[in-house]
Amino acid sequence: MCLVLTGWCANQYVSLISWYQQFRELSEFEAMLVMGSYLAGMIPALAFGGPWADRYGRKPFSLLALACSILGSFGLMVGSLHESGLYAGRIFTGFGMGLAMVAITSWVKLLSPGAAGATRAALCTSLGFALGPVISGAIVGASGSPELAYIVHAATAFAWLLLMFTTREAPALEPAGRSSRGEATTPANLQRFCRVVLPAAPWVFGMAATGFAVVPALSSGAGESSLFYTTLAVAVTMGMGTVIQPFVKRFNDLGKIRLIMAGLATSLAALLLMIAVSLSGSEILGIIAFAVAGSANGILLVAGLSQVLDLAGSADVGKLTGRFYMCCFIGFTFPTFFALWRTVSHPALFISMLAVLCVLSMLQVLRSAKFLPAAKLQEVPSSS
Repeated sequence: MCLVLTGWCANQYVSLISWYQQFRELSEFEAMLVMGSYLAGMIPALAFGGPWADRYGRKPFSLLALACSILGSFGLMVGSLHESGLYAGRIFTGFGMGLAMVAITSWVKLLSPGAAGATRAALCTSLGFALGPVISGAIVGASGSPELAYIVHAATAFAWLLLMFTTREAPALEPAGRSSRGEATTPANLQRFCRVVLPAAPWVFGMAATGFAVVPALSSGAGESSLFYTTLAVAVTMGMGTVIQPFVKRFNDLGKIRLIMAGLATSLAALLLMIAVSLSGSEILGIIAFAVAGSANGILLVAGLSQVLDLAGSADVGKLTGRFYMCCFIGFTFPTFFALWRTVSHPALFISMLAVLCVLSMLQVLRSAKFLPAAKLQEVPSSS
């Protein structure tokens, strides 16, 4: 639930990007910069939160993550008085989301060894990313007040924070024959992490961000998308990312690159659709692009996170999870670069460059398949 609430906070602003341009007079670049500013909080949390959580325990950092998420919503409320509040709110939001991703994801993995832990953590994260913008978009559509949407999140998160104080950090369930703490990641697995997992990582949230932030801007002029369309963009993109995960986990063979390659191929298909949207301005094509980009996000999140949680030694779970997510969030900068690019050249050229980079990622993963372990198809028990 903590992952859901921090994910809700992380994305509650993104469905309101065009609303802020239309009613709070932010430029497209400023609106995208506010969205991307949460990386200023996210990156330190991912870099240092993982090792600290490995050393001092997951519960303290899970509580801190939720507290920062609440502060993020309060900061966004202050944004009604001055836009600096928006930046502060997003930075707190990013710090909370980063801590949640490393502390809670590694906690879930230790309590649910195997592929089940990765699937549950990815599903909860994606569910929060999908629910947040839908709730904020609905509230703002009905009331015209984003501050009310932020209050709803803060109140819900605070109630859960109080409940979490009574939760004990249960001991990890480790497979027989493995020490419960202190197992280091092997050099072979570190090579697997660097050569197979990381090249695909930027496309995890790169596809999510381009799906819900860039495609609406391609479908219309800067800041002209309706609140309904931008909310639909996030709902479809992140909704597809959530829905597809239980299906693709059945094909999650950690000894093969096929799921990672499927995610990258889906990313390439989404980028080609985005080029068509930029040339035609079609909102129908845009909706299809949302769905394909969201599917790529879900496939790559399951494929990448499963690899990380499988290869990481128990002493490095939080650290390697943090590094994985740091690379994932490189893709979150795409909308800001897009807004800058559009001031000097046609958007289709920017999307085309992303497509070329995606192909290069596919080639790198393909040539690094030899670093995977012997094939082992993961039997994932149902989380229902």
